[in-house]
Amino acid sequence: MVAAVKDILRQSVDVAIVGGGIVGCSTAWHLAQKNLSVAVFERGRVASEQSSRAWGFIRQQGRNEAEVPLAAEANEIWIELSRRFGAASTEFVQGGILVPAETEKDEERVVDGHEVARRFGLATTILNSAGIEELLPEINGRWRSGLYTPGDAHGNPLLSTQTIADAARAAGAKIYENTPVYSVERSAGRPNSVMTADGRCEAKAIVLANGIGAPILAAPLGHKLPIQIVKSSVGRTVPAAPFTKVAMWGPNVAFRPGLDGRFTLGNGYRGVGVDYEMTVDSLRGLSHFLPAYRNNWRLLRLTLGPDFFHQLYARTSRAAAVKALPEPRPNERKVLSNLESFRELFPHLGTIALETMWAGRLDMTPDVIPIIDRPRADEDLFIAAGFSGHGFALGPAIGKQLSEWITEGSPSLDLTPFRLARFREGIVHKPQKAL
Repeated sequence: MVAAVKDILRQSVDVAIVGGGIVGCSTAWHLAQKNLSVAVFERGRVASEQSSRAWGFIRQQGRNEAEVPLAAEANEIWIELSRRFGAASTEFVQGGILVPAETEKDEERVVDGHEVARRFGLATTILNSAGIEELLPEINGRWRSGLYTPGDAHGNPLLSTQTIADAARAAGAKIYENTPVYSVERSAGRPNSVMTADGRCEAKAIVLANGIGAPILAAPLGHKLPIQIVKSSVGRTVPAAPFTKVAMWGPNVAFRPGLDGRFTLGNGYRGVGVDYEMTVDSLRGLSHFLPAYRNNWRLLRLTLGPDFFHQLYARTSRAAAVKALPEPRPNERKVLSNLESFRELFPHLGTIALETMWAGRLDMTPDVIPIIDRPRADEDLFIAAGFSGHGFALGPAIGKQLSEWITEGSPSLDLTPFRLARFREGIVHKPQKAL
């Protein structure tokens, strides 16, 4: 049920959240459970953008070290969500995630991932070829080894985000769909309200959790967010007889098995899974992204697309700046290539067909980890954006940490690696080998 905008805009709230994706809704849920009044403003519908278009991996392994504590906490919250609201509400399956290696170079990824997991006490193991065949008897190929974390999981992004949104509403939060935020307003020099399409909402604290839209709202407040919009294309197969609960990120294809026998397919770790369509924001933040571009220049295909012209127009129109971008077109060539690789992995499925494909826009940072920050200690403005495709898995933990920060003055986990100032300071985490 969509909240009545006129009711909330007549009064102030404790916290206003911009963005009705999994991060915004999770933050609202945790805050509402602490008896704070919360308003979430979403320019479309809940989970209408990237939160509904993710692969659905809920992984701890193979992450940047800064993300591992968040991923471990998120994993526990995902388990609790499934217990509290039922498996059907999230399609959460703790079947483990496998990262297999074919070559010596692939094995470097496995060994590096295992070393990080060991330092953080994750129950991650390196399987030999026989172990991989035992885990996935149907798999085809000659595998040297594989990184396997049995506690990792996967779920349905759309259902999960909607479930968390419903939980936030039940706890007392108000979620206003189809209500874009035009700006964050200041009074006495401090951000204290959001101006929406239906009027102003005053708030003691404001959270920008609106992904690719965050830079537009943050810039007038003096915060430049180095976020590049990239497009990720995903496919889903027709149903097949279920044979595994394991999700996999392989050299040439990634897959997540659904409860209904369908498989969600993404790119493998060797190639580039996203398309770089140059935008105004990417040009403005080019200096931050140059290291990543230099590392991956052979794999990049930079183009000018509709997003560039949308952002150009947005500089002269406040309404255009917050309007949802046109539906992105999937890269059919990449999706079909992933399908072919999936067929080669599992010959017993024959020429399993593709049922549908879609694309989503990722808010990518130069070091491919998010910005989670309160940029100024004297202002109750919080930013949670730039998740670089990791928002679905980490979302529940981000919501918990932000709620602690807002209500208790500090988060319980160390979030300093995610501070916005790292880009200005030059303390930027090493970009991944392939974005």
